Amino acid sequence: MSKHTTLDQLKKLAQRSKAEIGKVDSKVTSLSTRVDELVTAGGEPNVITAVKNNGTALEITDKAVDIGASIAAAVANSDHLKRKVVTGVDAIDPAAADADKFIYMVPKTGSDEDDLYDEYMVLEGKVEHVGNTKVDLSGKVDKEDGKGLSANDYTDEEKAKLAGIEMATDAEVDAMLTEVFGA
Repeated sequence: MSKHTTLDQLKKLAQRSKAEIGKVDSKVTSLSTRVDELVTAGGEPNVITAVKNNGTALEITDKAVDIGASIAAAVANSDHLKRKVVTGVDAIDPAAADADKFIYMVPKTGSDEDDLYDEYMVLEGKVEHVGNTKVDLSGKVDKEDGKGLSANDYTDEEKAKLAGIEMATDAEVDAMLTEVFGA
C-alpha cells in the first residue's frame, strides 16, 4: 500500500538531498581542477584530430575544417520522395527510371470516404504495399468542460480505494530517509 507524505516530510528529503548534492559538487570541483592541470601540462580539450568528408580526409588548419557544401545545400540537392496518385497498382511501372522516387497513392476501393489511399513504393524493383492513409480515431476522446481528458469514468470502488490511501507518519518517513541516505 502506498502512503502520502506531508510538506515537512518532503522538506526533510530535500535537506538530505542537498547534503548529497554538496558531496557531488566537491567531486566535480576536484575533477575540474584535474582537467585544468592536464590542460596546463599541454593537453588540449575539444581539439579535432581527424575529419573526413564522404571518406576523404580533410586538412585541419588552426583547429578548423572547411567542408565545402553546406548540409542544407546537400539536402536540397538530394532526391526526395514525392506522392503520385495512380488509378491502380497496375499503373505502377517498377522498371521506370524514377520509379523509386515516388509513393504511389492508389484510391482505396470499397470505401465511402474519398480521401483513403493505399500507399505503394518500388523497392528493389518490386511494387510493395507500404501502408495507407487511414487514421483510426475510434479511441479519440473529446474535451468536455468539467471533465478530464480521459475516457475513464471511475467506479465507486475505485474512488473508495483512492480515498482509503493512508498518510505516512513522520517516523515512517524518517525511517525511509535513513534507509536511503544513512543516519
